Amino acid sequence: MFKEILIDTWHRKELFTFFEKFENPTWDIAAEVSVQRFYDATKKVNASFFLSFLYVATKVANSIDAFRQRIDSSGSVIEFDVIHAGSTILYENETFGFGYFHYQEDFREFMNAAKTEFEKQKEKSDVDPKDEDLARLYFSPIPWISFSSFRHPYRKDANHSVPLIVFGKHFQTSHDRMMSVGLTLHHGLADGYHAGLFFNRLQEALNAPEQYVNLPEFV
Repeated sequence: MFKEILIDTWHRKELFTFFEKFENPTWDIAAEVSVQRFYDATKKVNASFFLSFLYVATKVANSIDAFRQRIDSSGSVIEFDVIHAGSTILYENETFGFGYFHYQEDFREFMNAAKTEFEKQKEKSDVDPKDEDLARLYFSPIPWISFSSFRHPYRKDANHSVPLIVFGKHFQTSHDRMMSVGLTLHHGLADGYHAGLFFNRLQEALNAPEQYVNLPEFV
């Protein structure tokens, strides 16, 4: 479900009309987040770190209006009630495709369904793009490296309004476990304020996994 935003009375009208003229209206930011408590919690319940991160990042994104807003094929701005995760999945032949994970508020329910979807897509081993599904966040895990910047490839006819999130190798410092996270947003819909909301709320959620990671041991 979604609602249409009336652009003429929208508080972002001027910014939206300014950036919609850009050939590529997206912008990128990368930051490190602490994942120590989150990592420990997922290990305690035997849950996939990858799928768990999809859960918590999608949970946070759903709390921010701008992350649920999209520009449809007619040029209208719409706002979804709920958005869901899509992610690249590495195959055994070193290629990749896309998996799609329906967001559910309950961690255990999300993880059970996501694990099934993940295994199903691994067996299919196809690309399976769903460009028409705008109620998505698109994730790209890069678990081999940490990074300080990132840039996505774009088709000329791509819908630039879907947020893109990359996350890298988590690494141990002298006192913490850290992970790089990159974010790409449409500047007509979101700016530094919204990125700040996302990273601050993400860190808060990563610091308090007991609020959503189900105990005892996850199955």
